[in-house]
Amino acid sequence: MVCGAANAQSMADASAAAAEKPLVVGVRANPPFVIRDDAGQYHGIAIDLWNGVAKALGRTTVYKQADDVDTLLDGVAAGQYDVGVGALTVTAGRAEKVDFTQPFYRGGIGIATRESGGWLHGLEGLASTGFLKAVGALLLVLLIVGIAVWLFERRRNPEQFGGTAAQGIGAGLWWSAVTMTTVGYGDKAPATLGGRIIGLVWMFASIITISGFTAAIASSFTIGQLSTVVRGVSDLPRVRVASIAGSTSESLARAKGLAVVSLDDPAKALDRLAAGKVDAVLYDAPILQARIHSGKADDLTVLPELVREEDYALAVPRDSGLRKPINQALLRIVESPAWQDTLDRYLGADR
Repeated sequence: MVCGAANAQSMADASAAAAEKPLVVGVRANPPFVIRDDAGQYHGIAIDLWNGVAKALGRTTVYKQADDVDTLLDGVAAGQYDVGVGALTVTAGRAEKVDFTQPFYRGGIGIATRESGGWLHGLEGLASTGFLKAVGALLLVLLIVGIAVWLFERRRNPEQFGGTAAQGIGAGLWWSAVTMTTVGYGDKAPATLGGRIIGLVWMFASIITISGFTAAIASSFTIGQLSTVVRGVSDLPRVRVASIAGSTSESLARAKGLAVVSLDDPAKALDRLAAGKVDAVLYDAPILQARIHSGKADDLTVLPELVREEDYALAVPRDSGLRKPINQALLRIVESPAWQDTLDRYLGADR
């Protein structure tokens, strides 16, 4: 009996020691879920949640930084970390190697794009290559016609097409322009047979010329707008898309057959979007919203429609005894009014 009592006491002491041992929590910095400041301290949506859970469990925490999501999950699966905290979305593949707690946030994969610039955005078409080529071609045709009519009229009609070569060609250019636009001021008109033939041919040819010019300009503006305006997932196949390497959003993009530019940081992806190097960023909507909310890119926005809904949760080793008490504490936190204040603080009240 003495031996049994001693064994029971030893087991109780071991349990008490285990309960007092700090929990090793693997984290992967990814604002707004996990933010690491200059002093090396962590905060964010998931960190604030975990601190509340740890307090409810009466446990202390030792944070260990993981390089990426795969490293974090592998560490949890191997028992290197007691808990994994970050922007961890629950997927079937991940659930094969770790267990997840109850979700603490429901979000998903979203699309960040540039907002339409209204009339300023339309003016960008004036500097497009297509527009400049069309204007250059039109001026060249007008110049050729102007020179041709000047060559016929310079001697027989010096009152209207005379003077120096520059003056005569200028008069011919003016005549070809007003004839093409059907304005026909009447201040200049060819008098020779050759000049009139050119005028007759040019009147009919200018109908085709002005129609082609109008079509080229319209096409330049339309193509420019269609290549950059993204309103939903159906627009992604025809635009330049960036995503984050190793993320569920990158996997989804490749599954849809999209040509994706893979980057290692959402901040870099949004910088490319702001610079016009890509037209859309496909990634976790709350992360994109937080980055835009805290940044200086006023012309970026996250579309309201999610590409796919996803749940965010904490990760624990398979069959971990911590899962149940963590879930109980977690649910009490996310059901409290204070949790909405936490989300507003990191994501903005207009999320």
